[in-house]
Amino acid sequence: TVEKFSAGRKNMLWNAKMRFGKTLTALQVVKEMGFKRTIIITHRPVVDDSWFTDFGKLYTMIDGYTYGSRDRGETFERLEKKAKKEPDFKYIYFASIQDLRGAKEAGGKFEKNTQIFNTDFDLVIIDEGHEGTQTELGQNVIKLLNKENTHVLNLSGTPFNLMDKYDEDEIFTWD
Repeated sequence: TVEKFSAGRKNMLWNAKMRFGKTLTALQVVKEMGFKRTIIITHRPVVDDSWFTDFGKLYTMIDGYTYGSRDRGETFERLEKKAKKEPDFKYIYFASIQDLRGAKEAGGKFEKNTQIFNTDFDLVIIDEGHEGTQTELGQNVIKLLNKENTHVLNLSGTPFNLMDKYDEDEIFTWD
């Protein structure tokens, strides 16, 4: 994935069953690529705990990354404020697709998440990409996050509804 992203590819799909290390490996990609702004989105908000735990296994203050989410670490507003002030500041933010698709910009009913949608992320990680992403609102969220220079890494253990959206060399499978 690092090789593909470095060569100009913008999209990758990882097909690997549960407990095969997608979370830790995706975080390693962030680190190796030196991405400044990363957002993790998922239809399963409960996995914020495991992303936060794995973040703590891989990153230290020396790495210069900070984690944030609604329930763990820093708020998005604080992360983005610091990123704008400090050129070397890097963060990983976790958000629920359900929360994001509730925003008016995505077709929802609420005035929220505008700052998230206005941010140019280096990487969007879609965890459990086979869930909740193929609806109109789910697709709207992904389009709003995906800017000109954004890379997208889709993680799934059962990506059968996603595979036709990727070129063969954009899919990595391990089992």
